Amino acid sequence: MVTALITPTVFRLVLPSLSSSKNNPTMCWKGRSNSLNTSGNNLNFAPHRALLFKMQTKEPPEENDTEKRQKELNLNPRQLDLITDTFGGKLLHGGLVLQQNFLLRTYESDPDGKVSIEAIVNRLQESTINQLKSLGLRASGFGSTPEMHRKDLVWVVYRLQIEVERLPTWADVVQVDHWFASASGKRKECDWLVREAKLLFKQPVILIICSLYMLMNTKTRKISLEKEVGAEMKHLVFKSDPIINKAKKKLQHLDFETADYIRTALRPLWNDLDINYHVNHVKYISWILESAPRSILGSHNLSVVTLEYRKECGWNNILQSLTKLKKDGASHSTEDGG
Repeated sequence: MVTALITPTVFRLVLPSLSSSKNNPTMCWKGRSNSLNTSGNNLNFAPHRALLFKMQTKEPPEENDTEKRQKELNLNPRQLDLITDTFGGKLLHGGLVLQQNFLLRTYESDPDGKVSIEAIVNRLQESTINQLKSLGLRASGFGSTPEMHRKDLVWVVYRLQIEVERLPTWADVVQVDHWFASASGKRKECDWLVREAKLLFKQPVILIICSLYMLMNTKTRKISLEKEVGAEMKHLVFKSDPIINKAKKKLQHLDFETADYIRTALRPLWNDLDINYHVNHVKYISWILESAPRSILGSHNLSVVTLEYRKECGWNNILQSLTKLKKDGASHSTEDGG
């Protein structure tokens, strides 16, 4: 009896032009699975799967395209809706703290069944927007205030710190507490505590996250200072002790001589971009983890993350990822490679 050994699947992408549709090409995505029998004979190529996509031509972008898309996304201020309430969303401390439950999905988990840190950070960003939405402050965009909307300003992540006690697993329900730890005309700081959601008693914290945002002008792409925005956000600050000790030590700069592992030609995909037309800050976490040695990923658990975002990354940028192993953790740098 001959047993076939399946090798990694290879896909072919074809864009044929159809006579029936001049402007709407169809993508045929066809996969083949390479099988090699134990006798060492030639490879046996067999069709594995075929998919069909029909694409319509986009309308040319307009000058106010960003504002138009925001209107299409229905970003008007409103109270916590039924979906949020279903998962336990409620405002505490006079509306200064949002407590919300999230059901973790199977597609958010890694090979060990643990929910990925990228999925967690995405959920946290959602809780920030939900709080502004529930308070009726959001005018347009993701987390924008009325003054920000008038002056073409958006929040961008400048620094992200995460401390992990342990990661939850898929099908768990986690409880997220979110509040604004500080706010000014240039920056805001968001804090999150993540627990497992239990009905009988409060659970210990399993993740602590602190994120520092800066104001950026979408036209000049530069950091901006606007006192009016600080005035809008000031009354939302929940005064509490710091949940994370701010890292005073600067992150180590790496180059090709000091790095242990190097990945080049990293290209952002279209879906890596967010509504601000730059690579979403969560994507950098994926690049960093994918650049780590597989032996480390398979034998270690993530415990601390400190990220500094120093420059925007666009769709056409090509990046290089540098990693150095240290006794107290891995040092990592992702830079523009061209």
